[in-house]
Amino acid sequence: MRGFGLLLALCTGLSGGAQALDLRGPALAVASSFGQSMPPDLLDRALSLGVRDFRDELFWFRTEGDDGRFRFDTPLSNYPDRIGAAGGTVSLLVNNGHQNYEDGATPLGTRAVRGFGRHAAAVVQRFPEVTSVEVGNEFNSDGFVSGPLRDRDLDARAAAYTALLQSVHEQVRAVRPEVRIIGGGVHSVPTGYLRRMLELGAADYMDSIALHPYDTPVDQLRREIDVMRRLPGLAEMPVEITEFGSESTAEAANTFLRGYCQMALSGVSRLAWYALNERGDGFVPLIGADLQTTPAFDSWTLVRDRMEGRAVIDASPDPVTYGCLFDERVLVIWGEPRELTVLAPDVRAVDATGAPLDGDQFTLQTDAPVILLSDRPIKAGRDYRLGPQGVIADSFHQFTFPDPDRPGTSSDPFRRFLRYGTKEFDLQTMPGQDKPGRPWTPWLGLPEDESARLLANVILPVSSSGQPVEIVHAFTAPEPMRLDVKANFEVLGDGGDGITVTVRRNGTAIGRWTGRDRYAFERADLALNTGDTLEIAVSAGGSADGDLTAYRITLRRPG
Repeated sequence: MRGFGLLLALCTGLSGGAQALDLRGPALAVASSFGQSMPPDLLDRALSLGVRDFRDELFWFRTEGDDGRFRFDTPLSNYPDRIGAAGGTVSLLVNNGHQNYEDGATPLGTRAVRGFGRHAAAVVQRFPEVTSVEVGNEFNSDGFVSGPLRDRDLDARAAAYTALLQSVHEQVRAVRPEVRIIGGGVHSVPTGYLRRMLELGAADYMDSIALHPYDTPVDQLRREIDVMRRLPGLAEMPVEITEFGSESTAEAANTFLRGYCQMALSGVSRLAWYALNERGDGFVPLIGADLQTTPAFDSWTLVRDRMEGRAVIDASPDPVTYGCLFDERVLVIWGEPRELTVLAPDVRAVDATGAPLDGDQFTLQTDAPVILLSDRPIKAGRDYRLGPQGVIADSFHQFTFPDPDRPGTSSDPFRRFLRYGTKEFDLQTMPGQDKPGRPWTPWLGLPEDESARLLANVILPVSSSGQPVEIVHAFTAPEPMRLDVKANFEVLGDGGDGITVTVRRNGTAIGRWTGRDRYAFERADLALNTGDTLEIAVSAGGSADGDLTAYRITLRRPG
């Protein structure tokens, strides 16, 4: 739960898999912790505010006694009764061990694995309001496994998880066949680790897959889920984001709306905001310690009332502007700055909390969506108008994961490749968390040399003691044009020997910098003829240690 600070883990032309799904606003849930503690009046407050879907735990050690019998006779083990009495449901999270099985470690042996599933079955049999069971919590991380498994490799981790998933599936289905089994429960979008699970048959034991995409920039989430859907068995598997949150009170509502839109267009079926109440980890809750609601709850309410379960279509007019149209009557839109004018008097503009926005002219922002509301279908041109957009190419917004099964379909305006001396190799989509020390999300690199790594917002160049090795972004002009070029770099690591950035037009350097801090290349009104190439290349010094670098390259029309 929560981000582990994995800097590396962190188009249009998106998602063939999602396009085949029935796209709707995900069902809303909250990540609560009544299995751990029962703050006074919190549950009653949540129910009074209309929260009805709780992702929570009933710890195995609280329910199974030394005699092997299950008892649900304490507030921390029978709280689902209160939720059910109010018409709510519980999604049971099962992850922890029991002191009478392998000393409480993550179960590995036959008896402990069987007992793990038996506990889940006992809970769902006792509580009819438990409608789903989520197996494992970030099992691919070290934060929520214990005992011998913690030190074993990814293959052993995937095998242990699949055994637990199968045990829960078989025993829960034996007593309540209708209960939904949620698998995965992974931190980030670790496609390499998930592939291991799938090869062991995990897809046969789950009805949906759960992700916690804490290290993914919100605007990249759709792209990463698209890559995950390329895995066998996941093309049409329902996806549930069972933890999603923000550590910024000021940005929580905006993050909620942007994430909700991206998830809806990815075919996500359910979203649980992390968390219901304060956990002491800095994440913005829906309800504060004083039982008052937060801006995140205001956003949650807006989504519940106007978007949840509604049909959604992609309303993005271009690759640097993001938009969702829910039920034809609610437009969520944000992106690179451009003017937005509301033309119809019965179309209202609000912010991410639902608060009205004054006036009828707005400037889009990259992190704060504008929401247009109407009681009738909203149409571009008739009800609102967007001003011109000057961005020609952007390394972040148009970051693309090439699909080897669909060559030539990339919409990326940049060719992204590795240059060894005079040899060039196009970067390929690599699996997240395929090996230790690799990014936990899909990334771009080379199977032959995995030391070079490129994500939408960070770059790690390659160590070289001989000929130079560069990671290159190359833009080829499709027609005569003039560009304003802006390329920013910030070395994030400490103690390295720095990076070199070289900017070339048709092979001739027009900018060069070597350093260990920040560099901004800006060139206004750069002329390119048809077929001319602009390259921005990054290389390491003698060593790439400490050279992890944030980057952003944007090409705009002058003016």
